[in-house]
Amino acid sequence: MFGKVTRSAAILCVLVLSGCVTSARLYNLDSGEVLTATYENNGSGHGQITVRTPSGQILVGEYTTISGASYSSGFGTATVSGNGGYAWAAAQGFSFNQPGQQFGSATAVGGGLVIDIVYAVDPWTGHGQGVGKDNRAGRYRVLF
Repeated sequence: MFGKVTRSAAILCVLVLSGCVTSARLYNLDSGEVLTATYENNGSGHGQITVRTPSGQILVGEYTTISGASYSSGFGTATVSGNGGYAWAAAQGFSFNQPGQQFGSATAVGGGLVIDIVYAVDPWTGHGQGVGKDNRAGRYRVLF
């Protein structure tokens, strides 16, 4: 039984450390071709991307997603003293705001083809959409 626990723990550790591989589709709005992309989704907002064309050409690159989250905190104190005694008060506050979308960009290159993508993603579902263009005048709608 100890061997099963160790093996299961090792598999879980590999899955956690390697992140998940997620896919996207790039629809060429000019030719009608559909390119498939896979990318590492390890929760860091940055990773590698691989794009495959229908002819089998492979492009590699990276993506970066920028969080629009913001936070603030504050702390204040006050003291009062007089004939009647001494008083001290403190207040502390914290605020966190997570907007509904995060924005990012990706670039993949291979065989002289360069595809540049900008996108928006919902941080809660991981789904998003964007647009792309390549250095051969191709335009893309990106969905994931």
